[in-house]
Amino acid sequence: MRFDGPVTAVVVAVLVAAVLCVTGTEASAQEGSVPDWNDSVDTLEGGIGLHYGILGGHGLAFRLPLQWWLYFQVAGGILHTSDHKQHNVGFQLNYLLRQDQRLRIYLSAGGAYFYDDEKVEADLWVKETNWNYGAGVGLEYLMGKRWSLQGEGNFAHHGNSGDIKVIGQAGIYYYW
Repeated sequence: MRFDGPVTAVVVAVLVAAVLCVTGTEASAQEGSVPDWNDSVDTLEGGIGLHYGILGGHGLAFRLPLQWWLYFQVAGGILHTSDHKQHNVGFQLNYLLRQDQRLRIYLSAGGAYFYDDEKVEADLWVKETNWNYGAGVGLEYLMGKRWSLQGEGNFAHHGNSGDIKVIGQAGIYYYW
């Protein structure tokens, strides 16, 4: 099973949307306040979550502010079995263009490394490594008090093929 496929992307997007609907509703009901990126008391600076994309990596993600208008993200994952080894790591910078109470619009640029080694026969392994990089625009919507849903559209350079394609990325984050 590969990391990057349309079926995998749809499954991840559906799961993320379901989790956000449940947690966003619960958080709003429990805390009773309106979520706000611009709250001076609770600045929602650092975040942890899940990210899926060929520029930002697949897996556990950390988001940290470099300035109030510039965020750094690192994401990655490891999946190793006896006959299949995959891992990846991605880095991204997000430059905020606009931030209102619940919505952020930003420019993104990043790159990721993917490694895939699969056993196809008894002693035959097929290895593929890939560096991807690109840039685009993203939206992040604050759901509930601390949860956000992120979506991006990027132009990505695929390392192995050299193709430049428009790709999507998605993420779900919890901010502290």
